[in-house]
Amino acid sequence: MIGIAPGKEYICAVDIAKKRDYTTIQLYKSSQSILHHPEELGRPDQILSFLDLVYQVKMQAVRYTEQSRVIRELLGRIKLLHNTQLLVDGTGVGEAVVDIMREDGLNPLPIVFTGGSSVQPVYSDFGAVFGQGRGENRLNRAQVLKEIHVPKEDLVHAGMLVLEQNRLRLAANLQHEDDFKRQMLAFKGKVNEKTGRKKFENESDDIHDDWVVTYLMACWWSTYSRA
Repeated sequence: MIGIAPGKEYICAVDIAKKRDYTTIQLYKSSQSILHHPEELGRPDQILSFLDLVYQVKMQAVRYTEQSRVIRELLGRIKLLHNTQLLVDGTGVGEAVVDIMREDGLNPLPIVFTGGSSVQPVYSDFGAVFGQGRGENRLNRAQVLKEIHVPKEDLVHAGMLVLEQNRLRLAANLQHEDDFKRQMLAFKGKVNEKTGRKKFENESDDIHDDWVVTYLMACWWSTYSRA
């Protein structure tokens, strides 16, 4: 059974758009810093894990095949090649878009947002996921991680924790930094009086949440992949 490949330094999180919306791509670097405490406190040094947002792309009315090409070229850079986990919001785009990426030689891992209470990895045959011609015949029946179903509350809590601990750092001169911050500030939780469950969404229909989606996936994955 083939699952998670640990140790990748970068996370590329993608929210694939429907025809009139925006596709957003955020590239994060997972990095660690040592926090040294004064000797008089008697506390050991602490290792902090940061998420550094280093790159953003936003596209509208671009064919899925072209979007896949953009992602492939981005991840083909020397620092990112074989060193990046590609995450795709698999909640609404359907398997066809993910299939296009896999046919292009990419290895996307769809994250499906759910209202459930537990994380559910979904496995399938290698041949069914990547196509019969992608690997050797003996691999076609090997079980591989096809997608992961994740409760939205888990994703939101991961994102909140990173913010509360000041572990999100933004690179200088990000092209869509203002839009990213505006979406983050507008993302709220509302309690459904009938079910008692909290629903997370942007407080205004005029503000999208595509940057928030990519941020939450990166935060959750940075924790889940190390567990």
